[in-house]
Amino acid sequence: MFCIYYEIKKGDTLYSISRRYNVDLNAIIMANPFVNVYNLKIGDIICLPCVPHNRYTNYTTYIVEEGDTLGSIVEKNGINLADLMEANDINSIVLMPGTTINVPVWEDSE
Repeated sequence: MFCIYYEIKKGDTLYSISRRYNVDLNAIIMANPFVNVYNLKIGDIICLPCVPHNRYTNYTTYIVEEGDTLGSIVEKNGINLADLMEANDINSIVLMPGTTINVPVWEDSE
């Protein structure tokens, strides 16, 4: 497991952050034992634990658009943040418009 550090913004709740990044709420709470979930402050930094789901069978490419964030890419594609990071070199993932990244795709075998 590794962490992506996230800065609390106005209106954030741990629940909204967990949904935006597709990270289990309990995992966020466990990764941040000293965070008062009832008193988040703008500017506080929390750990978003990255634990891959490893349920993906294929990958596709995605061209980063203006305004994209890791959260928006995860949300658009319905994937887990850790799996997105694992599918790319986590140390050099660049979210500049026009950059191509790998995005995991889960194929349902129905």
